[in-house]
Amino acid sequence: MSTHSYRRLPVSLLLAGLCGLASAPALSLPLGSGGWSNDIAANLAIADRGGEETQAKILPRADGGFYVSWFDNTDGGYDLRLQRLDAGGRELWLHGGILVADRSYSSTTDYGFSVDAAGNALLSFQCCTQQAADERIVAAKVDADGNLLWSGGRVPVSTTGEGAQISYVAATSDGDAVVVWMNDSGQGRAQKLDATGAPLWGATGVTLPGPATGAKFIADVIASTGGDAIVSWSNQAGSTRILRAQKLAALDGAALWGTDGVRISDTGNLSAGYFPKMRADGAGGAVFAYTDFIGLASSARAQHLAADGTRLLGANGVLLTTSTAHGHFLPQAHYDAASGDIYAVWVDNVVITPDSYDGLYAQRVDSAGLRRWGEEGREIVPMTVATNGAQSLSQTVALPAPGGFAAAWVTGNTSVSDNPIRVLRLDTDGQPLWPRPALLKSSATRTSRLASATSTAGYAAFTWSDAPGNAAGELNVRGQNLRYNGMPGDTLFRDGFEE
Repeated sequence: MSTHSYRRLPVSLLLAGLCGLASAPALSLPLGSGGWSNDIAANLAIADRGGEETQAKILPRADGGFYVSWFDNTDGGYDLRLQRLDAGGRELWLHGGILVADRSYSSTTDYGFSVDAAGNALLSFQCCTQQAADERIVAAKVDADGNLLWSGGRVPVSTTGEGAQISYVAATSDGDAVVVWMNDSGQGRAQKLDATGAPLWGATGVTLPGPATGAKFIADVIASTGGDAIVSWSNQAGSTRILRAQKLAALDGAALWGTDGVRISDTGNLSAGYFPKMRADGAGGAVFAYTDFIGLASSARAQHLAADGTRLLGANGVLLTTSTAHGHFLPQAHYDAASGDIYAVWVDNVVITPDSYDGLYAQRVDSAGLRRWGEEGREIVPMTVATNGAQSLSQTVALPAPGGFAAAWVTGNTSVSDNPIRVLRLDTDGQPLWPRPALLKSSATRTSRLASATSTAGYAAFTWSDAPGNAAGELNVRGQNLRYNGMPGDTLFRDGFEE
């Protein structure tokens, strides 16, 4: 079965009309599917080879299309595969994608995925035989025609015997790539590769400096300016888990934000197995949305680090809501670089014996750190009894949209077989721009690993693992687009909103 090292709650949204968009040039391979579906009862099948296909990720290309990656257990072992979609959602490679790595793994961990300025896909992952002497983290680069560019299809990043399971990769502004991982000794490690795959930070990479105590559980890496990169981690010393970040110099990987990096918040503590993601601010800094705990009380906070590591939202970040009636969990954020605003969505939960309640809330935090949608944020889904799992909320996503943002989420947990995906667009005042949330799929099937990306053609696309028979081994990867008017596909459809 597939496992994951942390809870990912990605989700996506919105699309602009696709009629009249020029598709990408035809490639030499036969084309796959016919593109985004107009019918939410028949979402686009991206991967359906027969075995479990899971942990899909989607990233945009400059031409309006996307790359989609996933693990496929059809042939025994979770192999890494990749597909390219054009702006209309049409597969540009053979259906089922290309094989990036044939692996013998019986389970999965997280992997890195990025797209460089030349339109190549970058991936980092464990390879290639579980517990073999030469097992290590490797990186691969795939061009727009599906060719693996580096010698042998991949280059080693970590050293043999170092031990590493999880890695992330970021395409840097100078055309290179930075890969980060944690080894068996609890060290945070990093290596920079040039465009040919050659190592730039010494033969074995660099070790992240930081607090003398605590393992560095790598959370994310993003590009900064000038070829630099920002890496974040949960610094874990016993039951204390502190979110920190460090900027690494393009030339040699030297630490630019002091020996210990920057602590994202002076208060609070991360939960076990939780590794918040960053968003680049476009000016060399990073934006965070995260849950922290003080005792048993959970808070949702946002923080913005400037290019020099300054905490622009104060020593403790900004609370997304001041409500103390509920717990606030796993916020996801979109950063609007033009206004400096952070848009966030999160799940609230409270237990009133014998029942558990879930609700969904959103907030806009301006560049001065002010909560613009009231002290408690905007209610998207009212607190609802979720004891039996049918109304549980998860897999939240915050996405850009004209004049505001969009929030997406999944209803129902793994104890029930019907997990619909819903999306709602809000304006800058937090008011809904659609009469009700758009429904992204109508099949009564389980949804997992929801991910999303926004097309440069002006819409959002989603991928997820879908269980047609509601069994884990039957997972397929599905996809769907959504336009800014709340409708899928490339034509008007009458049932775009839930009844």
